[in-house]
Amino acid sequence: MRPSMTLRFAHQPDLAATMDIQIPALAWQPVGDGRWRRTYHLDGDPIPVEVTEADHALRFFFDTPPDTAALVRTRLTDAFGTMVGDLTLDTHPTLKAIRDRYRGVIVMTAAPFEALVLTILSQNRTGEIVRQVYPALAAASGGATPQRLAALSVDQLAALIRSAGPYKASRLAETAKIVATIGVDAFDRIVRQPGPQALVYLESLPGVAHKTAACVLVFAAATRTTLPVDTHLFRVVDRLGLASHAGRNTKTVRDQLIVTLLRYGPDLAPAHFLFLLVGRSTCTASAPNCGACFLAEHCQHAATTPPGSEQP
Repeated sequence: MRPSMTLRFAHQPDLAATMDIQIPALAWQPVGDGRWRRTYHLDGDPIPVEVTEADHALRFFFDTPPDTAALVRTRLTDAFGTMVGDLTLDTHPTLKAIRDRYRGVIVMTAAPFEALVLTILSQNRTGEIVRQVYPALAAASGGATPQRLAALSVDQLAALIRSAGPYKASRLAETAKIVATIGVDAFDRIVRQPGPQALVYLESLPGVAHKTAACVLVFAAATRTTLPVDTHLFRVVDRLGLASHAGRNTKTVRDQLIVTLLRYGPDLAPAHFLFLLVGRSTCTASAPNCGACFLAEHCQHAATTPPGSEQP
């Protein structure tokens, strides 16, 4: 593949952290030497794309005719849009520290249906499993569009997504048929409409609860009025003192936590996954490594943790 496109940024990109845990990143696979690859399916034709870091830029490599190349460039420009360093996260010292640490991370986006499929596959599964399953699913169906997935039988879907949970096949099949019936353009408009209607609609789909719906809205519709609450975020924001709770993630507690977090500013919604990065690295559930955490000076949990009691 030849160099085909360069996207420039104000900060040096951190591609490894960008690709770590965000839902749109799960369509990409590491191929070594800091390069990542995914395949776009345009009208069923596979177009492999690779990306690597450059000086304050990302360089993309692909081979395709000029008319198709323009569409690929648009997809990539949309997918790699805003850097964390450009978000407004200055209403609390902890948020400033998080922004400064991850300023080179790019907040990725995806088309609504792709975001929905990736999020469903990620339910109770690791990102590594989704990175294996999604490209195989897309390749087998000629692109994981609603029409193409709806054309597969539940048994075919179950076989293709087995490691991500074959029980999800019926949900995916039914959801694909619903979206195929109304059309992907109509689905995109519903997801991107303002107000709570999009969340209500997504939660009406098979196998879609609040966290899945919120992931789709944040990553596919740039929603700033809700965010997904997973176990890492739930734990980390409490330890940091940003949003306290009693330790049980009920609907009432979750909704109040979202309200509390968004009071720090709407850009906390696209930045929510940064708490997951902290939770997976130093602020682990059973033995947080407070001594190695860059947020220790801002953290109420670290302030009350006796030296030597944390993870070595």
